[in-house]
Amino acid sequence: MKLNVKNHKAGLVTLLAMAVLAICLSFAVARLFNIERDLRSEDTHTNLWMISQSQFEAVLMAESLARYAGGETGTQLEQTPEFRLAILISRISVLLEGPQAEVINKVDLLGDLKTAYLQLTLAEKMVDSNMSAEEARRLRGQVRELGYTLQAAANEVMLLNRTEASAKREMYMQVVLESFAFLTGIVISAAFLLLRLFRGIQEANRAKELLQQEQELSNLVINNVSNQGIVMFDENQECLLWNPGMEGVLNVKPDMAVGRLMQELDPLFAKEDVVRSFRLAIEGTSSVFEDEATDADGQQRCLEINCFPVSMAHRKLGIAFMRDVTEQWLARKQAERQNFDLEIKILQRTAALRQAERRLIAAIESASEGFAAFDWTGKLLFANEQIWAAAPVAFWCREEMSLPVFLRCFAMCEGADQRLLVAQPPFDEIEIDLLIKKDVWARLSITKADGATIFVRLTDISGYKQVANALQSALDRERETTDAYRNFVSMVSHQFRTPLAILDSSAQRILRRGPNLTPDELSNRIQKIRNAGTRLTRLVESVLNAAKLDAGRIELNPEPCELVYLIMDICERQSELNSHADIRFDVPELPVKVYCDSMLIEQVVLNLLTNAVKYSGENPVVEIKVWTEGARAFCSVRDWGIGIPADELPKIFDRFYRARTASGIAGTGIGLNFAQRIMHLHGGDIQVESYEAGGSLFTFDLPLSNADQAQQAA
Repeated sequence: MKLNVKNHKAGLVTLLAMAVLAICLSFAVARLFNIERDLRSEDTHTNLWMISQSQFEAVLMAESLARYAGGETGTQLEQTPEFRLAILISRISVLLEGPQAEVINKVDLLGDLKTAYLQLTLAEKMVDSNMSAEEARRLRGQVRELGYTLQAAANEVMLLNRTEASAKREMYMQVVLESFAFLTGIVISAAFLLLRLFRGIQEANRAKELLQQEQELSNLVINNVSNQGIVMFDENQECLLWNPGMEGVLNVKPDMAVGRLMQELDPLFAKEDVVRSFRLAIEGTSSVFEDEATDADGQQRCLEINCFPVSMAHRKLGIAFMRDVTEQWLARKQAERQNFDLEIKILQRTAALRQAERRLIAAIESASEGFAAFDWTGKLLFANEQIWAAAPVAFWCREEMSLPVFLRCFAMCEGADQRLLVAQPPFDEIEIDLLIKKDVWARLSITKADGATIFVRLTDISGYKQVANALQSALDRERETTDAYRNFVSMVSHQFRTPLAILDSSAQRILRRGPNLTPDELSNRIQKIRNAGTRLTRLVESVLNAAKLDAGRIELNPEPCELVYLIMDICERQSELNSHADIRFDVPELPVKVYCDSMLIEQVVLNLLTNAVKYSGENPVVEIKVWTEGARAFCSVRDWGIGIPADELPKIFDRFYRARTASGIAGTGIGLNFAQRIMHLHGGDIQVESYEAGGSLFTFDLPLSNADQAQQAA
């Protein structure tokens, strides 16, 4: 049943009007009750009278105390201080209780009255006894202060009375306006409800007329449908409605069918399928089926029967629509026979295609190349063993393989690019060379044969790559040789020029002056010539050693060697050449035997030591330390010289590289590179820690001789 949105909205509006009416009535009654309660509250004039009476009693009390202080004794009881004090205390106690206390509290004088009341109460004993004139005068002053307080309270209460009266007038005016608004809401809501009631009566009458018209129209339609039979029945399967269309279907007239059992009208209604469908319709379930039969003339007939439940006047009924679909049924049977023949032909064609497919698969399986086919979504259709045997696929894709997964397997290979990682439908054609494992190269090709199939080929090109790599290596060696030659020429032109100039200058000086040279000056010139020759020798040795190492002609001949003795010997020789240097030692007392090529390690230590002296200024201090940890021996060379900038530390072992702090100091940039490569030959490394203007610390390690021999024995 569909919800009528328009009626739903009208009902909500009616409920809203009723709610507004109830709210307006509630608020109006509540406001009237508030006014009535306010009118019954005590008048403020009573409070003023009580305060004035208290003030008057305070005045009388002051006069009585004045007469008593003057020595006058009253003959009447009303004039005595005891009597006037009792009256005044009673008046004050009334003001401190009930509504009067609330009013006085509003004018902030309740505390003063309480204090005065306490003082008067304490003064009762003094008044009852024989009080002195001084005490009477002092009590009179307190009573006069109380009178002034009561006078101020009266004034404040009068002002408060005016303020509250003005507020009440405003409240009454507001109540009048609110009551008028509520009455207006009540009138509008009542008028709206009356209007809705009148319209509801009209709509009910109109709905009744429409229902009658729809019933007449439905009867007209049912009785005039000639191409479809309509029958209605109850739970006993008694016919309630039989339209003229049923006469054309079963050749039974309506006047003969209504009121009789369905099984008596035609054998069709006695069939098991029809009886079950009618019972389901009564129970509330729809059903559709076809009844195939042969009439008395031998003609085939097919009826389409649709059964539906109907609820009418709290009765469970059923209705059935019957239509003769014999022509459509015969056409469908003919189509089914043709489909069967077509399926036979398809099966024959499929068998032929599968046989051709098996031949093609056998040819692909026997091929030396890897081959795979995917559909346009990347789903695997076929892959030969060469594909599955490829190293990345065999390792990653044995469980499930799609084209994106297949390509990502090769993304980690050398030669891969981003296309293998982001491949998604529609896939692009790709051709790329990959190193899938050591010395094994393959060419991965992805092509599209048509709009739905993608073919992948994996061809082994290791032979071609080996030849190409050999040619590239030869070319690289040729380039390195050329670069080395150029670097050597550049270094010779730059670094060799200074010592040669020193040799030439000193020799010319000796030739020009000859016998005029003093012994000290001659010795100084000769020493400069020796130093320049030594520097040239070192430069030549560095270049030759680097060239030998590049060419692979330096052989490693390791043997047991005493590291401390080797370092001490190198340091003694350097001390003779650099007498101004302070070389300090921190070495163990026991021998430290290492397994190394002592000639090459001597060059490493010599390079680190000379650099420490050279880059430490005029008075260099160098510290050499030797220690062992586990199966390794360590040696460090520390200086406190110019240091190396932090951003240049990763490049310090590159050939020909020199830090910017070394500007103006002679050097080739070969020594540290040569020393590092020697340590790599020994399976070690040189570690460096340095801070600009804070010095440097170089550390290298070597295997201990005993540990190495134990490894060889194992």
